[in-house]
Amino acid sequence: MTSRDRWMFAMLHEHRVLTRHQLTRLAFTGDRMTRLRLATLTRLQTVDRLRPYYGQGRGTGPYHYALGPLGAAILAAERGLSVAELGYRRDKLHAWANSPRLGHHLGVNAVFTALVHASRPRPQHEGLTVWWSEQRAAALWGQWIRPDGYGTWQTARRRLDFFVEFDTGSESLSQVVRKIPGYTRLAASSGLTSPVLIWLPSATRERELRARLAATPAGVVIVTAAPAPLTTSPLSPSAPSTEPPDLAPARPVWLPLNATARTDLDGLTTRYGTPIVSRSPFDEPDPTDDDETDPAPAPRPPAPHFGPRSPLGPA
Repeated sequence: MTSRDRWMFAMLHEHRVLTRHQLTRLAFTGDRMTRLRLATLTRLQTVDRLRPYYGQGRGTGPYHYALGPLGAAILAAERGLSVAELGYRRDKLHAWANSPRLGHHLGVNAVFTALVHASRPRPQHEGLTVWWSEQRAAALWGQWIRPDGYGTWQTARRRLDFFVEFDTGSESLSQVVRKIPGYTRLAASSGLTSPVLIWLPSATRERELRARLAATPAGVVIVTAAPAPLTTSPLSPSAPSTEPPDLAPARPVWLPLNATARTDLDGLTTRYGTPIVSRSPFDEPDPTDDDETDPAPAPRPPAPHFGPRSPLGPA
């Protein structure tokens, strides 16, 4: 098992299900490499794969991957836990992966996957540095909110903590609006005002939601985005975009409620982030999560690590 393999096990444990395309964006440089490695990991039972059936005439979807029994055993052993203590249940995971919520869950993962992919060329401490799942966020803030995800974006000088709400259009806008007071109460209780990024399925629904939210001030920063702005290039609005649609959330598509120009995560961080205070090497080190038995994995794969060369030289 490589360090990237073990990282993927942790990501699948944290985020439950990822498509092959999402894993390519997260950890590989091409689809062929992804196919070959995932085929090996599937044979070793470290990951499970399934293809959802969409119904008569619609066929099946692409392969979706979840943590397999031996991957769970490896992950548990690394953390000094039993598989039961890790919380892994293969039957429940497969039942959940075939539930009606799968589409919503993969949509949330697609937003964060785009941010991870955009971060990979950056220094390790920049870009997306934290990605928490819905269940981890709910365990910490469930008294007030149940966001679809939580993340941290960093530039060289500023840091932005944010929540993500992924709207599929299946619930009324009134239900979406009713989620916002929870974020307001959390901000008042914690003293931290983290923006709420809402991804909507269409420009029309985005306009309608923004109109409703503008009529009832939220007390927290609300930022929206929808697929419509993705059809044009930011450099030439009249020209179609050549970037893949799945990478759209990393582009300048986010529009704060009180703004007129869209921006990307760097722009949001410049506007709403907090300064990163430079530290002296003589300062006390930050507390670590060494005692945490189930830590959230870093969003980006580890750098490739090669062992020492053989003293006998190349074969």
